[in-house]
Amino acid sequence: MAKEKDTTRALTGSRLMNHPVPSTLLTESAPGSNLYAATNGWETLGNDVLYYENYFDLSAYELDDLTLVPTAIALQDGLPYTSINPQPELQVAIFDIVSQERLSMQEVYDNYIGSNGYPGSPKSTQDWRQLLMCNFRLLTIQTDFQSASLLLPATGGAFGSSEPTAVQKLWVYRIVIPVLTDLSGLTMTIPPTRFVLGAEIVKEDDLPYMMRLKRSYELSTQG
Repeated sequence: MAKEKDTTRALTGSRLMNHPVPSTLLTESAPGSNLYAATNGWETLGNDVLYYENYFDLSAYELDDLTLVPTAIALQDGLPYTSINPQPELQVAIFDIVSQERLSMQEVYDNYIGSNGYPGSPKSTQDWRQLLMCNFRLLTIQTDFQSASLLLPATGGAFGSSEPTAVQKLWVYRIVIPVLTDLSGLTMTIPPTRFVLGAEIVKEDDLPYMMRLKRSYELSTQG
């Protein structure tokens, strides 16, 4: 009996993907306005959240019913974060996320400010498996420079699942939340970074693959 021909168009095997994230400058739109604007594709939500949103395009794998199995997910980040004229009590919360579903920035902010929570925590609408990577850092001021204050990590942690996925898009986020009652006059610089995703692209048996699609659908509709 002749062996059935493999009609898979996308290649299976090891992959190393990357997604660069540009730097940004957060400034008041006009002095004393308490309205803020960002640069280079970053956006602001109200006056309290600065974020970058994009995605890894996995549609070619989804088209051929392939599964992406993460082997390593990281953010390459090492350049300085600075703030000009900050108040001494300024803290900056940063989330770096790779998600199977698109996130609500308002919910991320409300969950963090209201309950000190993170995406995938008990009071969020996300399931832990939905967040392949969810890293957190809290930055505080170190006044080593005359022209600007250096923001250094005070604490941090990782909350991701590295769950195999069969979605069309893996959403990437950098979310920056300045924690201060009055942000007037704040200027903040966020350096360029890069998300790196190492993965194995595999062809699963029909039943495990169908169950993965079912779970992905449930995760996308649970909120």
